[in-house]
Amino acid sequence: MATPGWAAATLVLAQAEAPTQPTDAAQRALDVLARVPAARLRSTSRARLARLDQVLTGVSATGVGDLHERVRVLVPLIDNHGNAST
Repeated sequence: MATPGWAAATLVLAQAEAPTQPTDAAQRALDVLARVPAARLRSTSRARLARLDQVLTGVSATGVGDLHERVRVLVPLIDNHGNAST
């Protein structure tokens, strides 16, 4: 399993790559989603995924559609009171 630090660094790199290398950016983000269970994905990583998803909206590159779908169905975080956070 990947560490939270690895996920954060990978998603920062993906965000930097998005404007010029959207395929690489999408693949990096998909790799994070494949290695880190949704329940263990930190809120900061979720926010980076959401920003990356927005940046790649309308871009037709390999993996972008898969990324949009994976981010869309990402299970919400559950807070200490058992409520889904938004």
